[in-house]
Amino acid sequence: MINTQRPPRHTLLPATIFTLIYAGWALLVASNSAFIQSFDKAVIGVVCNTNVANISFARTFTNLGNTSTIVVEAIILFVILIAFKQYAYAWFTAGVMIVANAFNWIIKHMVQRPRPTVRHLVYADGYSFPSGHSVGSAALFGILIVLIILIIKNKFWKTLLIIVWTLFPLMIGYTRIFLHVHYPSDVVGGWLGGITFVLIGYSFLYHFYIEPELIDQSRKNK
Repeated sequence: MINTQRPPRHTLLPATIFTLIYAGWALLVASNSAFIQSFDKAVIGVVCNTNVANISFARTFTNLGNTSTIVVEAIILFVILIAFKQYAYAWFTAGVMIVANAFNWIIKHMVQRPRPTVRHLVYADGYSFPSGHSVGSAALFGILIVLIILIIKNKFWKTLLIIVWTLFPLMIGYTRIFLHVHYPSDVVGGWLGGITFVLIGYSFLYHFYIEPELIDQSRKNK
């Protein structure tokens, strides 16, 4: 199902660029560079406060990015796509989510960055970089954005849904900083990782499914 007349071409170049940026960012974090220290300090100074209402909101909203929640949401999306016989999109979803989260686990154990030493406002364990909440949400909502672009025809709904899906990982990342369980650079690293694997996944989807479908449609219209 490709309702968009001109779907985006393969994203190999953007994927390569994001991979290099992600690798560079990870190296800066792993080396505890002065730039990362300054970046974290500046963002924390802007984001964090002791407002009770903000703390309550952050504690609730951050749960949307929990690994268990993201996994359940991804499984539901996978099942829905299978039910509608959108097998290529289903495997695109599964592949991106599995690889993104597996790679995130590997990077966490390679960098082994401790979490912020200030008092955490929610429970969090394990290493700090990259933020698993940010990786998972960026990957899942990135997938949803790709599916919206490919499936939805109406420009109003397409634009609205893209905006909404973009806000979710941004807000989840914000809560991880606000709740003192991640440095801002952890969150940025998570976003970069999630986006990178969505772009890589779309390149495969375009090459093995979308492009052949477009060629087939073109032949039928002649």
